[in-house]
Amino acid sequence: MIPLSDFVLLIRSAVPRFQRNPPNAQQESCILHSSDVPLMIVAGPGSGKTTVLVMRALRLVFVEGWMPEQIVITTFTRKAADELRARLIEWGLRIKDHLRENPPLPTTAGFGSWIDSIDINRFVTGTLDSICEELLTTHRDPTDPAPVLVEGFVGNGILVRHALFPNQVHNNPALDAYLAGFSFSGTAPANFGEKIGICRTFLDRFVHDLIDLNNYQGTGNHREARQCLAECSASYRQFMAAGYRMDFALLEETFLQRLQQRRLQRFTNNIRALLVDEYQDTNPLQEQIYFTILQQTNASLTIVGDDDQSLYRFRGATVELFRDFQQRLIQHVPNRPQLHLEYLIDNYRSTPPIVAFFNSFIQNDDSFQSARVQPPKPQIVAQRQGNGVPVLGMFRRNINDLARDLTNFLWDVFRGPGRVINTGREPVTLIRDQNGGDFGDAVLLSHTVNEFAAQFGEQSPRERLPRLLRTSLAQLQPSIDVFNPRGRLIRDIPVVQQLLGSILNCIDGNGALQGTILLRSEPQRYLNIWRQEANRFAATNPPPSNPHTLMDFVHAWQNRTPQVINMQWPSEWPLLELCFKLISWIPMLRDDPEGQVYLEAVSRAIAQAATFSPYRSNIIRGHNQHEDNSVKAAIRDILAPIAEATVDVDEAIMPNIPRSRFPIMTIHQAKGLEFPIVIVDVASDYTRNHPKNRFRRFPDGPSSVQNMEDDLAPFCQIGPLRQTRTGLQRSFDDLIRLYYVAYSRPESVLMLVGVDPCLRYQTTIRHVATGWKSDGAWSWKTPVAGRAPALVNNHPLLLI
Repeated sequence: MIPLSDFVLLIRSAVPRFQRNPPNAQQESCILHSSDVPLMIVAGPGSGKTTVLVMRALRLVFVEGWMPEQIVITTFTRKAADELRARLIEWGLRIKDHLRENPPLPTTAGFGSWIDSIDINRFVTGTLDSICEELLTTHRDPTDPAPVLVEGFVGNGILVRHALFPNQVHNNPALDAYLAGFSFSGTAPANFGEKIGICRTFLDRFVHDLIDLNNYQGTGNHREARQCLAECSASYRQFMAAGYRMDFALLEETFLQRLQQRRLQRFTNNIRALLVDEYQDTNPLQEQIYFTILQQTNASLTIVGDDDQSLYRFRGATVELFRDFQQRLIQHVPNRPQLHLEYLIDNYRSTPPIVAFFNSFIQNDDSFQSARVQPPKPQIVAQRQGNGVPVLGMFRRNINDLARDLTNFLWDVFRGPGRVINTGREPVTLIRDQNGGDFGDAVLLSHTVNEFAAQFGEQSPRERLPRLLRTSLAQLQPSIDVFNPRGRLIRDIPVVQQLLGSILNCIDGNGALQGTILLRSEPQRYLNIWRQEANRFAATNPPPSNPHTLMDFVHAWQNRTPQVINMQWPSEWPLLELCFKLISWIPMLRDDPEGQVYLEAVSRAIAQAATFSPYRSNIIRGHNQHEDNSVKAAIRDILAPIAEATVDVDEAIMPNIPRSRFPIMTIHQAKGLEFPIVIVDVASDYTRNHPKNRFRRFPDGPSSVQNMEDDLAPFCQIGPLRQTRTGLQRSFDDLIRLYYVAYSRPESVLMLVGVDPCLRYQTTIRHVATGWKSDGAWSWKTPVAGRAPALVNNHPLLLI
């Protein structure tokens, strides 16, 4: 071990990064803080929280002498967990190598052996879900099977067939009336898919919020509906338990139960430190897991987070747990030293104008300040040098003009001579980095990245800004591609339709078996659309056409006739193998980054269905009714869920996006990321004060998320803490946090974009992202006597 006083000098000597940029005073204080005293770090954007977390974990190894396997570090996303582990290994190995070559003097006996005994790979790191799954697998009793973790769409399929239908949810008017309070429109769910989504959210909330279901179903209004949902929960749990299946909520619940039953003592007996990242997005169940570990282990505790960057309330995250953590720790884990609070406020990411902008934004609404960590948080301090670029704004008369001018801006910066910005002082030219700068250095962030607005009736859906940008960038010479795999549902992507329709045509050529399956009208319609698209595609005779065409292949499959002479058709044919054979004719799914994301979603749906579907995603041949039933199972359990839009893409599978592509992301996706240029779409959709879009900009009532929290509040311990602010206040709070995250992503340039009506002096289109306060005041507007100006007169943007 080395003295604590030598650790910062050690990392500055061993890790090249810290030779250039050593830890600042705040970071050093967090790294060196006593392991005996719980530590809460409130880490502002760009302040190096991951660095601090990693260095604190390494300090526990090299100063305290604890082994990496005794230290548990959790974070929120797989990507963040991968980054954290990569830094632990890189920096930990550098420290080990440095200490081998430069042992402290005087060197104690056994120092070299101790260094060699440290296995940096053995830190227990990951998302809480991944750690729970691993520990329930490796630390189970001999009679306990390993948990089978199911994807969301698989869980929904089980929910429908084994809980909702048996409990008559599909035709229960009392339940419809109850669910109306939690739907998008405030009316009864418009279709069965929406009903599934709301019921699923309730079942997850029952687990995440530790709901007392006996009181829930026996108290208050809508008693029949509450009893129905409680019965659905019981039916769903019973079926899942029978096969030891778990969704993410049940996985965490099972882990907590095993902890409380002291059945995980092989794990807990070894823990000496618990470090939790992104604590602001913790839910009550997860908090109880952490508190139970602390109660049983007396482990050193460090939590890191920022309440201003909490984004996941819709998943059950409860930012109030972080805001009030000091009191909650005393309540649940008494007899510990008093929690120590540290702030990380030095921002190394953004230029001073950007930091000043998001500092001003987060403090704009006085009503929001009491929702933040108390006492009042210090402002973020910019540490980067300025580049002379103020925060920019591009607002145009209509969305088409906006898409055109934004395309020209991007072209000028990344392919042209640059874009000159007249700041009123020295003109500044925005131009790509000459050492490989490209479109991937910019990003468009938005509340939603859907490329089309909702469709009404038979009218074609309106193209939104992401779609218009995709089209206009593709028309450039040379063309520029975007990366926006979430822009459309995978069921609507032409190449995916070609693949899925070809699968359908192969396994059920004339659709006879499909017609015998009880499906709702929407999935039936999409299955037929896919078949038609596949037929049109096959008629074009896509390459390769030698030795067999796509049409030949499909006909061979329909007849179950091998195309190779003297071969027998196999008795079982995995659907996944058929899928990968068909992409020979659809190279976009193999070669294009967006296509690879779509293919992964389809193949994941096939693989996941194998965990619960009776024929395990295989097509049977020559076994009488089993052949037909295997086809029906494939349609019902794999293709129908995609047609119902319950299978999501996972763009995180792409470790790197080609830098020549322009990425478009939701603000939630961008959490934890940074880009040289960030373009935030604050107002491209809003040409009038339409009530249907107020929830995205200036709520006039609580959202469905807040309504559900309030409905469940009497039946869970966390309810009163959430209700210290009204549902409407919490709706505003969440919007403010969302755009704070967006505004704090850029390194060099922040630009807000939208249409002119949102900036008019007399506008009625209120939006928290453009400086409106929840009391209806507009900080970007100063009253004037006489004739009003055309545009708002106090905005902090340089309009270009």
